[in-house]
Amino acid sequence: MKKTARHGVDQGPTFNCHMPVFADDPEKDSAGLEFGLEMEFFKGKGATPHEGAVLQGKKTTQYKVEMGNSKLALFTYGTPERPLAVGRVRADKGEIFWYSGYGQVPFDAKLFEKPEGMKIEEVKP
Repeated sequence: MKKTARHGVDQGPTFNCHMPVFADDPEKDSAGLEFGLEMEFFKGKGATPHEGAVLQGKKTTQYKVEMGNSKLALFTYGTPERPLAVGRVRADKGEIFWYSGYGQVPFDAKLFEKPEGMKIEEVKP
């Protein structure tokens, strides 16, 4: 390892960040389903709340949508409602993402400090 990182700054004009739950979606069945926007995605697709299974000891509410070749489900819990799991079934393959926690945390600048012994090269736009 060279212990070299590359740093670049997006010059704009837009500064959009997308964090898709299922990044490997060539058919785009789950386009718009992003971390932090799960509830908006399912409600925007007309999903209505239904009593869900007890998962990890929590009573859940389930939202389901079918898009293209995919069946998508969101399991939420608590008040305020927050995601516990998001699942997708396509053909004979099923996937599920479990959330160990969900919410805002205070900013911690230490998470963005340069690691010891690392050289940083600036990338030209």
